[in-house]
Amino acid sequence: MLLQFYCSNFLSFKDEIELNMMPAKSRIMKNHEIVDEQGKSVRALPIATVYGANASGKTNLVKALGFIKELVVGGTRANSSTGVTPFRLSADSEVAHSRFELVFKHDGVVYTYGILVSSREVYQEWLFARYTSQESRVFERLTKDGRVKVEAGPKLEKDAGGAQFIDYVAKGTRPNQPFLTEANDKNIDLIKPVVHWFREHLQIVNPRSRYRQLAMRSDKDREFLDFLSKILRIADTGIEKLEWTTERFEPEKHFARLPETVRQSILDKFSEKEKGHMVIEFEEEILALDNEVGSNGGTTTCRKLISKHARTDGSAANFGLEMESDGTRRLLHLAPMLLDAWERDVVFVIDELDRSLHTRLSRFFIESIISAVSEKGARGQFVMSTHDTNLLDRELLRRDEIWFIEKDEEGSSHLTSLAEYNVNQGLNYENGYLNGRFGAIPFIGDYKQLLM
Repeated sequence: MLLQFYCSNFLSFKDEIELNMMPAKSRIMKNHEIVDEQGKSVRALPIATVYGANASGKTNLVKALGFIKELVVGGTRANSSTGVTPFRLSADSEVAHSRFELVFKHDGVVYTYGILVSSREVYQEWLFARYTSQESRVFERLTKDGRVKVEAGPKLEKDAGGAQFIDYVAKGTRPNQPFLTEANDKNIDLIKPVVHWFREHLQIVNPRSRYRQLAMRSDKDREFLDFLSKILRIADTGIEKLEWTTERFEPEKHFARLPETVRQSILDKFSEKEKGHMVIEFEEEILALDNEVGSNGGTTTCRKLISKHARTDGSAANFGLEMESDGTRRLLHLAPMLLDAWERDVVFVIDELDRSLHTRLSRFFIESIISAVSEKGARGQFVMSTHDTNLLDRELLRRDEIWFIEKDEEGSSHLTSLAEYNVNQGLNYENGYLNGRFGAIPFIGDYKQLLM
């Protein structure tokens, strides 16, 4: 569960910004709040919608969370850059460190993890945790003259078997590598849940991202396929259901759209002499090959995931997924996130929620998130950038679930919650935003200048 995120001197963020997922004081829409009573009791919001003009910094917010995830999970290579990009419109900022800090709850523990990093080194790093009612230091790291020094808290020292082993791990940590990553690689148990949260519970979704497990889950999980069918049917896509069709495998037919090198590589791996199973996804087409070996040799069948549309005479027409619209395919890759959000406390950070989606589908997506919190006790969270102003509805979102990003005269992005504004109780949020009351809109010149 993400509670707070801070970032400064990264891409268009010169000064510190704060994304706060903890609810502001409010008596309305209490059903929007996620309550976690395990360990220290906390409350969090399931949604943050982020608005702003083009090039205002919305995508940079997504990139900031993506950067810290990749740095922690993937680490760095020897003698390589950390990959950080500081604010470049200020000479001082360009040579200064970038700062990131997250407060999140995982398995009953509230963690605060932060890092101060340049392109060459992780200068400072810290991890604090609330295992009890009191916050305690897990470790603090400082890099000086190319050497990493770590001061560990008593719980980490005990878990690692003593201060001597912490010193050993610190000495083995390169200046450009997070100590958190190195300690996880060295199997220090106290660190593992933190890295696990970054790897499995913080998910970055770019405009062209695809749900990587779509093919495998559709193949193995009937309930998952039924859920996708249901959501596509409710969303009025024209699809009645998704299902697999089966026929004898013919490489020239079923692999016609695959490049020759890819086709041959698959055929080499999938020998008809052995029993086997393989799922293939290529440009929205999903196939599954099955080899059955008997006394008379092998028989290979090909199953294809298709969508069924109703004809006017009551019969069904089958379509390959590659024939569906961009919006339908976009929804197909977003829908599994709703199911995951019901089952675990994952955080989805989505850039351009409304890409290829009708405004009513975007609203449907948000309503599904909120209803799952109140009716199913869902714990998942969604941080989403969008241009869809129809979602700025006081009947849909709380004020603290709406955020605005705007650049100042220096080109630095600033993040502000609608909850920070003093607005009339009956104000139409969408009209107020489009009229410039909250900033974060483009100021467009006269189109007639194009004709001059």
